[in-house]
Amino acid sequence: MKERITRSSDDRFLAGVCGGIGEHFGIDSTWIRLGFIFITPFSYFLSILVYITCVFLMPEKRNVQETSYHKRHHRRDSTKELNKSKK
Repeated sequence: MKERITRSSDDRFLAGVCGGIGEHFGIDSTWIRLGFIFITPFSYFLSILVYITCVFLMPEKRNVQETSYHKRHHRRDSTKELNKSKK
């Protein structure tokens, strides 16, 4: 399954669109940003509309870190399952 293009949560200047495109294609996001800036006047500012559309259509990549709360409760659930299997 091919990985989806997502907005970057780390490499962002406005909304993470250029950072996400850069991460997906393996290109430095600075080049993507410069490309958007360069194309904007030649496209009659249509690239701004494309950027805004991408903000709403591209999901944000979330880096979820496991907290100690989740670790404790996950451990309790797994010990309950072990105790049930022993009976």
